Amino acid sequence: MLALPRSASALATALALAGAALTGCGSDDEPAGRTATVPADEPVVVIGTEYAFDPEDVVVEGAGPVEIELENRGALAHNLTVFEGDEEVGATPTFQGGETDGATIDLEPGTYAMVCTVGNHAELGMVGELEVR
Repeated sequence: MLALPRSASALATALALAGAALTGCGSDDEPAGRTATVPADEPVVVIGTEYAFDPEDVVVEGAGPVEIELENRGALAHNLTVFEGDEEVGATPTFQGGETDGATIDLEPGTYAMVCTVGNHAELGMVGELEVR
């Protein structure tokens, strides 16, 4: 069963902790918090590993149906779940490493959280931001 935050404050706390954990990790060779901008008519492709999304932040230029593809390059099962505040607005299935799967989510302009809801993956840093302009 997936463990989802029970409130906006719980989600905010989980995201803040994950962000703090990411700040202290990595080497000089790794990009810190890469952002990608995607036209509205192209899929958003995110790579998932233990325990990060790449890109960490995504900007979609245009509202409406947004196709999200998660390429799981990790060894563990992952998903990409999109939240507006504490409300889940869409998600990819949870699936094993070495696979790619996706979802189409109808999104209005705004800022959304991208979270892997498997176990404690969000707390370990598997979070990001999706902005729709």
